Amino acid sequence: MSRLKEKYQVDFDVVDFTGKLSINGLCSYMQTVAAKHATKLGINFYKNGEKPTYYWILSRVKYEIDTYPRWEDLVSLETYPGGYEKLFAVRLFDLTDEKGELIGRITGDYLLMDAEKGRPVRIKGATGPLSVLDFPYEGRKIDKIEVPEVILREQIRKAYYSELDLNGHMNNAHYIRWTVDMLPLEVLKENEIVSLQINYNASITYGVETKLIIGKNEAGNYLVAGNSLDDSVNYFTSEIILRKNK
Repeated sequence: MSRLKEKYQVDFDVVDFTGKLSINGLCSYMQTVAAKHATKLGINFYKNGEKPTYYWILSRVKYEIDTYPRWEDLVSLETYPGGYEKLFAVRLFDLTDEKGELIGRITGDYLLMDAEKGRPVRIKGATGPLSVLDFPYEGRKIDKIEVPEVILREQIRKAYYSELDLNGHMNNAHYIRWTVDMLPLEVLKENEIVSLQINYNASITYGVETKLIIGKNEAGNYLVAGNSLDDSVNYFTSEIILRKNK
């Protein structure tokens, strides 16, 4: 199975106020290694600024962190195909420390989109370079996340230039930023994120006003959703599981 491992030193720009690697920083590593690996496999469809025939979108992602690396620590992030789950191509990531011990993992559900038709391409039965993804995924599935019914707080935000990606949509890393920013600072001072899942349901584009809401589910975990102002469109839902600081 084709794999790609990249090494990183945790620099100042990817840590939070506690000095630990932020989920946003980990997302940056993930995007970089995933793009390099897709190019290696021949399934990265962006070339020389030309409009691609196909493109990948991240539909669901779950970050799980056992131990957070700190500023100036050395870590590695390895990625490899996880197979297909319905229309999704599953990509897996292992985060290891300098000793090679597993300290975190990421599961990403990607859709391959036909740029002309605007519809997903089925991975099962794929030929050519995509055939490397043509085997059933056997790991834990990423579930749907409900919009919180009991709302603790609301906030209105817009996507601006610095948050846009190659497709003109808000980059998936900024959904993480918007999600974590909804947590009270006091909560983040006393706890760390053990798991963060985001389901991307519709694209947020430049200047669109998005209503962010935060609540809790029956398990006591925080739920964050981004809706249109009239609640007719749900752009994303996310779930955050916390633990007391180690």
